[in-house]
Amino acid sequence: MTKKILGQLMLSATLLVSAVAPAVALDYEAKPVNWVLQAPFRTVGALSGAVFSGVVSGPIDNGYHGGLKGENHVAGKFGDEKGWGQRVAAVPIGASSGIVVGSTIGVRHGFVHGFKKGWDHPFSRWSFITMEEK
Repeated sequence: MTKKILGQLMLSATLLVSAVAPAVALDYEAKPVNWVLQAPFRTVGALSGAVFSGVVSGPIDNGYHGGLKGENHVAGKFGDEKGWGQRVAAVPIGASSGIVVGSTIGVRHGFVHGFKKGWDHPFSRWSFITMEEK
């Protein structure tokens, strides 16, 4: 019985310390109270935007543009960047490798973009898509 109560007290103390630690770490003179109250909401918004942008939006966007760049590059090496025969021949080589490389780069780009926009504007549409805001 004593071990059970001691375990519950230890668990409660651990949860209390983990809940209070971020507030203690902040410099209250430098940060307004409003910032401290918004921090958990902004953190969740930033993480959700980063995960969605890093897994879905970033790879799709950068994969598309990487495929176009790869296709144009290889078609240019074949002679004419705008010729339909060169573009058809460049698709299996340039576009496929451009999609793979662009998607890989898009994961990192999307994660960073989603976290930054998600922190500034939690749960806004700009935190979930990697297009630049106009």
